[in-house]
Amino acid sequence: MTIALTYSMLLLSEVPTYMAEVRLAVEEDIPPILALYRQLVIDISSGELEHDASPQEYRRTLAKMRSLPCLELLVAEHDGEVVGTMMLLIVPNLSHRASSWALVENLVVDSRYRRRGCGKLLMDYAVDKARASGCYKIGLASDNRREEAHKFYLSLGFEASAKGFRLYF
Repeated sequence: MTIALTYSMLLLSEVPTYMAEVRLAVEEDIPPILALYRQLVIDISSGELEHDASPQEYRRTLAKMRSLPCLELLVAEHDGEVVGTMMLLIVPNLSHRASSWALVENLVVDSRYRRRGCGKLLMDYAVDKARASGCYKIGLASDNRREEAHKFYLSLGFEASAKGFRLYF
């Protein structure tokens, strides 16, 4: 199923040219999404080390995610292959005159497709969806070690504006 606002673009590169489309993730996308996550620099908590999720757990989790109207797990697909993914969360909010806010999490593009417009395609979708949902801001966190990703976000108009804190379990 393609999302109502179709997001597709040519991924710019030297020959050949690639076409990507953003859509909601489905069960069949779980293995390639997990492969993309392995390309991220992700800290693993001690709780995660003690638990290995089964294929059934991943399917249940995706079904739970898809049941939440404020959350979208998205993929960028090129020629039948998942080449990027991200999660977008739109959160209702009482502050800022009851304006929602948006959060992007786990944005990753396959290393073979980076710098070809796929990440921008995903982020354009997120920004447009946040604006259309009446959000007053969209934010994301990026690991301090991901300097290339920081340059990418800055190029999209994002500002490094806060100091993040985490507590892992």
